[in-house]
Amino acid sequence: MTAMKKALKGTFSMAALVAAGVLPLAGGAHAQSLQEALKQTTISGELGATDFAYANAGHSGNTSNGFGVGGDIIVHTGAFQGFSVGLGGYTGQSLGLYSKNPNHDDTELTGRTHGLQSMREAYLQYENGWLELRGGRQMINTPYADQDLYTFSPRAYTGVAGVIDILGHNGSDSDSAPMSLNASTAELAVMGARMFNYDSRYSSSFTNGNRYLTHSNGFITFGARYQNSFDAINVSLQGWYYDFYGLAQMVYGQADFATPVGYNRTLFASAQMAAEGNSGAGNTAYGNVDAHIYGGKLGMSFGADQISLIGDYSPQAYNSFHHGGVIHPYNDNSGVTFTDTMQVGIPDLGPGYAYGITGTIMAFNDKLKINPTYVEYNADYGFGGNTFSYGGAYGFPAGETPIRNEKIHVVDCGFNYDLASLLKGLSVTWNTDAAFAQNNSAQTQQHYDNPYFSSRFYLKYDF
Repeated sequence: MTAMKKALKGTFSMAALVAAGVLPLAGGAHAQSLQEALKQTTISGELGATDFAYANAGHSGNTSNGFGVGGDIIVHTGAFQGFSVGLGGYTGQSLGLYSKNPNHDDTELTGRTHGLQSMREAYLQYENGWLELRGGRQMINTPYADQDLYTFSPRAYTGVAGVIDILGHNGSDSDSAPMSLNASTAELAVMGARMFNYDSRYSSSFTNGNRYLTHSNGFITFGARYQNSFDAINVSLQGWYYDFYGLAQMVYGQADFATPVGYNRTLFASAQMAAEGNSGAGNTAYGNVDAHIYGGKLGMSFGADQISLIGDYSPQAYNSFHHGGVIHPYNDNSGVTFTDTMQVGIPDLGPGYAYGITGTIMAFNDKLKINPTYVEYNADYGFGGNTFSYGGAYGFPAGETPIRNEKIHVVDCGFNYDLASLLKGLSVTWNTDAAFAQNNSAQTQQHYDNPYFSSRFYLKYDF
């Protein structure tokens, strides 16, 4: 997982308030009356400010800046007869600090109108000892449909989602968290979701389009996770199926193993696989879809510190999307693939391979968390990392000829400091990366050679 994503998914992130379910809610005890359920209503939220800078943003040779303030407020009632209601409002506002810069880009933080307000969560929830079911506007956390934790407004969806505990019991009380298998303590649990539209981090309204299509029928996903221990070896297995209607069908699997090898030391290893093909009649706009990714991770933890080697490989599938690239309408470089970094990943660059090293360093009595990562990419059909332009043949950027065996070198690092000693709930995060695309071809497109740098700074207060 990238340093940025690790930081954003930690206790310092805007959406981690939701993900952690800051206060015990209805999952712990059900109210005996509707009036009592209303009295058990909890209110939580976050306030913050964030600044970002792109040097050579979009590989155009320009510099862009943005600054915004915002936050969220989340209301969740207690449960009566198993039913509860959740509401979440989110906002991001530009203060115009970069208004004199012709390349200012506050839209990255606050929407295209420099101000964003949206009711991203408005759902009815039912839960009992083995089932949690939610319908309406909500957030989910799955490998290839997630929240995209970049800004004040995480990605939200409209539809139905549920988690069923098959073996064991989910002891978590954080029932206002995004629907997910990650926090489940059950030995075997399954999750399903049918989503019809979504609200991106740039928008105040829900849409039935996505990154690739103006109009779509959304997606459906099913997943299962099994976790247990065998003779001091902790095992976690998960598998997912997605149908991104009109675009692609995907299966994803991951296996994680960990075992202690001495005092305060743990050896861990992971393997992953993704396979994607056409959905229905296929995608005539970008060609057929035929993608595969195989990855591995091997590392050692020393208490809270850890280091690991990472690698991924994606074979060619000529005459398909990106000649073997992944279509992912509802997540960005989210750290699902082990070698994802802040702006680059094999799902977008693929086919090709990547390898590197990543780690976690804790300092100052575990108040400072540092996540450094270094990755080397080799893209069979490179295009400078312009990963969100699909107008050309096979979904490559329009007007650009892919470069064979393009090498991209990336340094990625996140810094997170807990300021709770000054004020409970206060934290600061800085995420930065630098990338250099090495052109091995006689072609001389300028953006293939320019280095790239980005920086994101967050000051946040959870209440």
